[in-house]
Amino acid sequence: MNPREALEKLRTTPPGRLEAVLGQLDLDRTVKAIAGTLVTGLFRREERRELVQLLCVERVAELRPRMRARVVHALRELSPDPVVSHGIRSCLLSLTGEPFRDMKYLLNSTGDRHDLEHVVYERLTPADRDAVLAHIAAEAADAPSHDLRILCDIDDTVRAMLHETRFPRGSIYPGVVELLIELDEGRAAQPSRPGDLTFVTARPEGPKGLIEQYTRNGLAGLGLPPHSVLGGSLLNLFTKKSIQARKLQNFERERALFPECRFIFIGDSGQADPQVGAEMLRMGGTHGVAVLIHEVVEVAGEARAELEAAGIRFFSGYDEAARIAHELDLLDAPSRDRVLLAVAAAGAPMT
Repeated sequence: MNPREALEKLRTTPPGRLEAVLGQLDLDRTVKAIAGTLVTGLFRREERRELVQLLCVERVAELRPRMRARVVHALRELSPDPVVSHGIRSCLLSLTGEPFRDMKYLLNSTGDRHDLEHVVYERLTPADRDAVLAHIAAEAADAPSHDLRILCDIDDTVRAMLHETRFPRGSIYPGVVELLIELDEGRAAQPSRPGDLTFVTARPEGPKGLIEQYTRNGLAGLGLPPHSVLGGSLLNLFTKKSIQARKLQNFERERALFPECRFIFIGDSGQADPQVGAEMLRMGGTHGVAVLIHEVVEVAGEARAELEAAGIRFFSGYDEAARIAHELDLLDAPSRDRVLLAVAAAGAPMT
């Protein structure tokens, strides 16, 4: 079936049946086949415009939030241009209230680099981005949420890597996965809703997101909840100041995308995370719940006092982190105890 015939088949689908038809397709492949590139390298511009108009504007009302999220995700197969940007904008602005929030979280848990942050900041024109961010802000003002966003560093926070001397390089810290699971599930307004966990790192995305995907692959198999990864660039790897700047930029984007939510940041003392965390709390205002810092490099004296005065909590092991989270009412007692048992079962010294 050629692209025009495939497009016409979708166009002539009876009202109320479009979602069922799309559900039977490999949507990514279908979108690319209809509106992708010819062997000559020329875009099928007319088919692209018609497909985006059909799915994102004319018949978008027939699609539930999950299918709308699938459509937006499938549009990533097309090279960015104003037509695709306008379609994504129309799809995102087509919902309000809880259905809109559901679609946001679904887009943020796609399992690849094309999460909500990438869609909004990399696939939209500036005008469309401003419109989407304004819609997000308006929705958050109308229906503030108590959902907890968990922002977490990776190196020396999830995995021993750079400054850690107590554990073998590359090992996963006892209890960290269990803590992230309990934080994700324990106090969320909708525990089953995916997308509450975001890893914030200065690691570069790399060409075509290859390094970011490598980072995702390194987290696979740990039993973590659905999550997204906000990365950096090669320019952010050289100094602590540049690492701090990138992580704060990632945080600013996170707050713009989820302004209705509270947040906790978990990092380590090896690089710039304590300073990043203090600035996050300042920027986040009443939405900043906690910053927990894994102390792999000792922080002492006046520097520690200043950071603790800013709200930073230091911990040595994830049993201690779980106790702090319980003290802050982010974990109930059974959740705390499950983390403690995981640390004890790994044979790690209790802190």
